[in-house]
Amino acid sequence: MSTQTEIILNRICRGAAERKASEIYLLPAQSPFIRVDGKMKTLIGEGIVSLSFINDLIPIFLNSEEQNILKKERQIEIIKPIGKIGSSQINIYYQKNELACRIKLLSQEIIALEKLGLPEMVTNFTNLLKGIVFITGPRDSGRSTLLTSLLDHINKTQIKFISTLEKPIKATLRGVKSVVEQREVGKDVPSFLDGLRYIRKRNAEIVMISQIKGVEEVKEIFAIAEAGSLVFTIMDTASAVKTIRRILHFFPAEEQESVRYFLSENLGGIVASRLVPQIGGGRIRALEVLPGTQAVRSIIANGRLHQLTGVIQASEDQTSISLDQYLADLVTSGKIMTEDAVKYSVDEELFRSLLRR
Repeated sequence: MSTQTEIILNRICRGAAERKASEIYLLPAQSPFIRVDGKMKTLIGEGIVSLSFINDLIPIFLNSEEQNILKKERQIEIIKPIGKIGSSQINIYYQKNELACRIKLLSQEIIALEKLGLPEMVTNFTNLLKGIVFITGPRDSGRSTLLTSLLDHINKTQIKFISTLEKPIKATLRGVKSVVEQREVGKDVPSFLDGLRYIRKRNAEIVMISQIKGVEEVKEIFAIAEAGSLVFTIMDTASAVKTIRRILHFFPAEEQESVRYFLSENLGGIVASRLVPQIGGGRIRALEVLPGTQAVRSIIANGRLHQLTGVIQASEDQTSISLDQYLADLVTSGKIMTEDAVKYSVDEELFRSLLRR
């Protein structure tokens, strides 16, 4: 039988889901907050959250081992099902020496790649035989949804061995044509680095890593790609150029020439994603795409990174996609407001000039 705490929790989660919220925040002495289309709102109809309510959530969400982790590390992130809402990403942490909770409602449906309305340039990355494809953007920009759809497309259309390293596993991929192996860091393997070293000894044709923590992981990813695997990874960087600079900044100056060489030899492409408020409600995806063409690889190898911005902006030749051009197209097609597009543009002056064409 459900406890009173579980009844209230399920009601809060149900109310958030009905409002199409992506996240719920439960903090002591405050009303529940939800995030809808990237914006924080109060969950109307619910009372003030008490500290005792949050404390009562602990044994519901965490087993004894996880409670010990929370006590020691003062924070924990897990995936657990909540009532009829299904799997949710739950963060429990301390603030002001009191417990608080964030719940991210995970979509139970993996979106088919064709339903995302992506440019062909992006879907073509699933056909690469080897290399590294970076899926980037700020948090809550649809990176995980995009990457899961790319992997699912490969799973359904190609006979491959897919191996992933995730923390946590947000979506379960069931093998269709491919063999799919998903490992969760902290449960199935001690660390991303340990997992990557194990993958390098095997024959995984498709590799996915949900985050890059440091220089040793970058080296392992390079080695895996060099050995003939296609690697997909997520980074928090805002653009293609910033992604390349971030990779280089992992290494000391005396190693950057060799790193540029490895990156130029193995770059499959970079996709920077944004979710922009859409006219009529909801959000729509905007993209910057930089495939690893020979020209791009040459620029990286020679350290002329400042030229990449020009390559992306001069996208009329269809060898790349400019975020500013993508936003301008969404405005002119009546899908987003100009003032919203400006907030997400890379170069506001360039963006406005594209609108005037």
